[in-house]
Amino acid sequence: MATIRKRQGRYHTQVRKNGKSITKTFTNKSDALKWAKEQEVKIEQGTFTTKKDKEVVTLAFLLERWEKEVLVHLKSWEVERYKVALVTRELGNLPLEQVTSNLLVTYRDSRLRVASNQTVKHELSLIKRAMKKGIEWNYVFTIPVVTSPTLKGQARTRRLKEKELSLLLSSADEYLQHVIVLLIETAMRRGELASLKITNIDLENRLMLLEDTKNGEDRTIPISKKALTAVQYLIKEAKSPFLLNYKKEWLTEKFITLCKSIGIENFRLHDLRHEGVSTLFEKGLNMIEVSSISGHKDLAMLKRYTHINPLTLVDRI
Repeated sequence: MATIRKRQGRYHTQVRKNGKSITKTFTNKSDALKWAKEQEVKIEQGTFTTKKDKEVVTLAFLLERWEKEVLVHLKSWEVERYKVALVTRELGNLPLEQVTSNLLVTYRDSRLRVASNQTVKHELSLIKRAMKKGIEWNYVFTIPVVTSPTLKGQARTRRLKEKELSLLLSSADEYLQHVIVLLIETAMRRGELASLKITNIDLENRLMLLEDTKNGEDRTIPISKKALTAVQYLIKEAKSPFLLNYKKEWLTEKFITLCKSIGIENFRLHDLRHEGVSTLFEKGLNMIEVSSISGHKDLAMLKRYTHINPLTLVDRI
């Protein structure tokens, strides 16, 4: 497929097909179109060669193969495929040999003007992971070195104030109210709740088994008294083998709509997990106990995730 862009009065032409890529610049658009068609025919006939008589593999081709053969098997695929599409739009036309450290530094600095440090860090990581696999596929010989944006000072510190929590619960319908309570009390991820089976809930011993979680492991978590009431309600309302009647996307949309309607700003559904983790520490649980509930393997990340209300410490000191 040919792409023709006008730059400084000249027509920059690129032909990409079957992972092969060649570029050339023309003064006249008609010449560019003619040349592009000729190269496409050569590729189809198998007679296409570059000046070095070898294939030129683009970043787009590498990312496409990496997504199909590697990323699709990971739990993060649903989220990261959008990042693959974005990087492909921005840099995909480049031959891999042009994806250098200098190029990625320029890309990083440009993206930081419109995206968060965390987002840009993930995009750079994605490129480097794909290129690392490219070494195995003999597409890449070296991986560019680029410093990722710092996340220092980037952690979200937003927690619900007592009045906000009361408003949130009193404004939610009965079903969503119990879901919110359960998410806070257990510090579960929305995906873990959406995939929780009723058969994995032991009401007698107040335990829940979360299977195949984000880190690839099962974990069993305790059910607090508040969470028990919520679980019993949701079991009664359940319409399938799963505790939740809706997909995780529904839950996010419903929560966002509720917060907007009652004026709670800068608070996301995932922040309920932050709230839950912080509350567990405020109850007096130690780092290991909290991590066994939240599922954090990296205790440094767990610490960064937690924001304890100083007022809860007053009585303890």
